[in-house]
Amino acid sequence: MNPMARIGLILFLVIFQTTIYYAVPALNHFVDLLITFVIYAGLFLPFLESIVLILVLGVLMDSITGGLFGLYVSIYFWIIVGLRPFVTLLNLKNAHTLRLLLGIAIGFENLMLFIGTVALKQETVFSSESFRGMAYQLFWTLALGPFLIRLLNARDHQ
Repeated sequence: MNPMARIGLILFLVIFQTTIYYAVPALNHFVDLLITFVIYAGLFLPFLESIVLILVLGVLMDSITGGLFGLYVSIYFWIIVGLRPFVTLLNLKNAHTLRLLLGIAIGFENLMLFIGTVALKQETVFSSESFRGMAYQLFWTLALGPFLIRLLNARDHQ
């Protein structure tokens, strides 16, 4: 896949995740497609290319969501940097390895978003609904994430 196709994929994922994803009630708290793409880019793309793509993705998300600017850039950047040592150590063809990395990334993202929300609102807002949403998102990402990563990797090698 050429770099322009990857930028197009990023634009599609951002538009899908910020508009369609939350407009359809059946998709609420479904697979986090952006984290899945971040994990794919961090594991299977060259480091410099993955950094550029993740910076573009993070800036798009920061400018669309209206939260703390730089939050998504820093989340995605630290996920990419944290994944790089695992590329040589782990068997990336194993679905359980991908699930472990996806689970860690989802947990890190949700923790950072929670901290950003608390910092922005100056109060602790944590309900059972938000916890249930995070649990659903984690479940679906762990269930479908390795398949999506393998699909992106297969598409990349055509």
